[in-house]
Amino acid sequence: MECFNCHKKFDYEKYYGICPKCGCFNKKESQQESHEELHERLGDDACYMGEVCGQPQTSPSFQNAQSRPDGHEKIYQRETQKRSGSGGLIFSIIFLILSLIVLVSGALFFFAAESGETEGMGEELQIWSHDAGESFAFQQGFLQITEVRKLADQESLPKLEEGMQLIAVHVTAQGDGEYEDYNRILPPYIETDGLYRCALSSYDFEPYAQMLGVYPVLDEYALMGEDSCDGWYSFVTEENTEELRICFDEYDGSDWDGGRLLASHCVELKIAEPAAEEGGQADEQ
Repeated sequence: MECFNCHKKFDYEKYYGICPKCGCFNKKESQQESHEELHERLGDDACYMGEVCGQPQTSPSFQNAQSRPDGHEKIYQRETQKRSGSGGLIFSIIFLILSLIVLVSGALFFFAAESGETEGMGEELQIWSHDAGESFAFQQGFLQITEVRKLADQESLPKLEEGMQLIAVHVTAQGDGEYEDYNRILPPYIETDGLYRCALSSYDFEPYAQMLGVYPVLDEYALMGEDSCDGWYSFVTEENTEELRICFDEYDGSDWDGGRLLASHCVELKIAEPAAEEGGQADEQ
């Protein structure tokens, strides 16, 4: 017989009147009248009702989802894949752009730092050598290192360590008379046989300076507010040291600690014995 719902032809006896395609029940006798009667009473959804088709009642939304044609399902899958693919592509593009920005910024910073460092090194590493007694330009004025003198050893000054000696370097300087940071003379240092030693503080050295004939004692403020200064810096070095190199670093005074290093001025000196000791030896002779 032919199903009144989907028009599928099937064997009525074999399937007991139930359409194998749509599941609707078909009466053998007066089929046309029964089907029309069902449509009149229940409408077009008659074949989806449990009493008629033998299928569980389902909400319209669930029916639509379950009965979605294969073609629609494939379209839905393709649309989902397109949306997910588009999101991944956008994320990849954004990540790539951010990575490029970071790399370019890092490269620019590196080259700028390298460039600045090279320029700074070119200026900071200027080392000038001068002769003893030579007057040379220094910051806003002039500097002159005249001599280095041995003052004492452990025998004459027991506070010294064994094998060490106290020496002093005579320095004169001229400035512009202004009380500015660029007029500071930061403490010098000496180099002997590859060893570097800083100057003693004026506070530690001053009690011995006048007694040892090297007065006044200079500090970093000696030329601030003054047109000139004349005095001594002291150092402790090995007793057998005869020669040394003293260095004064020149700064631009742009910061509290001196600012930017401009150059280093160095002078080679030979240590002279104390004049008083020489005089005593002459009297003994």
